Parts: sequence; structure tokens; C-alpha cells
Amino acid sequence: MRLFVAAALAFAAALPAAATQVRNCDYAANVTAIAEPWERNTRAFYNRNVRVALLDTGGEPVCCSQHLLILMPDRSTPPGMDEGRICRVVGDREGMGFLGIEFQRMRSWYDKRGLLLEFPVHIYGDGVRNSRRMVRVRIDAARGLVTPE
Repeated sequence: MRLFVAAALAFAAALPAAATQVRNCDYAANVTAIAEPWERNTRAFYNRNVRVALLDTGGEPVCCSQHLLILMPDRSTPPGMDEGRICRVVGDREGMGFLGIEFQRMRSWYDKRGLLLEFPVHIYGDGVRNSRRMVRVRIDAARGLVTPE
């Protein structure tokens, strides 16, 4: 039994960490990285005020080039000025994207805490032990927040 537990712990330690990261827009948030065709890889929420798009940085980095882009109005803009935009990128740990995002399988629903997006992603392991998991991201447009759940 101890051998089994030790083997299970060693196997779990070899798997990638299950961390989803939301960060300010960076190199990945480039209009040329929006995956084609746009009509299949973009969605709009909150009366078309919040936009979500699949980004693919063209294989760079090779393992993890897909990210999720979220754009929404910046409600903290002072009165009388044009409303700015908040830009966030969702990816895997350490600023990397995902091996793949199944954008077409994204589910969404609203509740009292905002909009929740759920979608399957493929996580790079070591090239052999890649994995698939569900990612959940909460968008609170009223407060301008995007958080992983």
C-alpha cells in the first residue's frame, strides 16, 4: 500500500500544475493573433460590450500558443472622457498559453456574480503526458474584473 501511495504521489508531481492565469494584455494580445475565421473564434456578451476571442500566436512558444482574449469597457474612466477598455489575456502558468483551447465548446452563463465562461483546454506536460481540463473564468463587467475560478 505504501508503495502504491508513493507511486501515485510521484505521478501527480510529474503532471503540470492546474493553474489558470489572468494577466494584463501582453505580446499575445495582438490583432494578428485572433484565430481565423473570426466569426467562429470570437463571442460577445453583456449586450456586445464584452468581447472574447481565441488568440493563437502562431506556434510561439511552440508548446503553448493559444490564449483567450477578453476586452470590456473600463467603467473607471472619468466622466466626460471617452470610455477606455480593459484588456486581459487568459493562459496557463508563467505567462504561457495553452497547448489548445476548444473555443467552440465554450459554455457561458450569468449569475449574481457576473458572467462565467467554461471551456476545455489542453495543457502541455512534457510532450508525452499532456492533459485536458476545464477552465472557468469569471467576468464581472460592472467592476472590471476577470478572475479564474
